[in-house]
Amino acid sequence: MKKDKKGLSRGEVLHIVAKTSKLTIREITEKAGYKPPSFYLHVKQVELPYETLARYGKALGHNFTDEFPEMSDYVFQDDQITYQKKKRSYEELELDKERWQAKYQELNEKYQILADKYQNLLEEKLGLGK
Repeated sequence: MKKDKKGLSRGEVLHIVAKTSKLTIREITEKAGYKPPSFYLHVKQVELPYETLARYGKALGHNFTDEFPEMSDYVFQDDQITYQKKKRSYEELELDKERWQAKYQELNEKYQILADKYQNLLEEKLGLGK
């Protein structure tokens, strides 16, 4: 049974950090992309995969490289993703909706142009579609 320098397994370290969090186990596991029962299986693993530990770290806002420096390659580098629920006004949501609708319409128009060009090319080269 391989344990780190402090005598704790990776699963035990995860359990300790999760217990000190303000989040519930359900919230932690869902933010990490797992189902709640998985957490209890994970904390029992002495050599919990670093990727799994990194996902929990992201959900918990905890950098496990402090405890396990060798896992630095597994830590997600995209700090722009946050798991905090940001309350937004109705007006902000409406602006967001309009922005995404405009983006969709723009891409849909580009797709239609490409589809027409593709159809013309098929007709020209293969004699299809006439």
